[in-house]
Amino acid sequence: MEILSREFAVAIGKQFRLNEQEVALLGKNIRQLSRLERRTYFEQLKPREREFKLFLKEKYALLDEGGRQKWMDTTVQSLLEKGGDPDLADSLVMDVIGRLQVYKSLRERAENEGIRLKALTNFGGLSMVLFLVVIITAVVLYLTGR
Repeated sequence: MEILSREFAVAIGKQFRLNEQEVALLGKNIRQLSRLERRTYFEQLKPREREFKLFLKEKYALLDEGGRQKWMDTTVQSLLEKGGDPDLADSLVMDVIGRLQVYKSLRERAENEGIRLKALTNFGGLSMVLFLVVIITAVVLYLTGR
């Protein structure tokens, strides 16, 4: 099933004429990148991330319900294989599908199949935890300001 998740990176690579190194970067987690790979990512790929997402959104919009479910299943399976830690291509697809939907499906499948996820993945990742902290802080500050 990992081959299917690689299809997203390959499709982006073909559409935007990325070299093999850049396509390989899309298959890695940001924490797995070496210093040189990070430099390449932030100089060449990150500025084009919006273009990649627009391309994926166009592809996703043309799909029927079955095709959309296949994208969801492929992304969730890819995340399960990595313990819930998304690579760069998965992250782009998750932004298109909806991160909360993907994390909800991921959590359900992990519970059903008895797969342990890495820390903080159960909560939707570190960004979700930070988001909740910001909301709680805002509510507390609002209530103390009254």
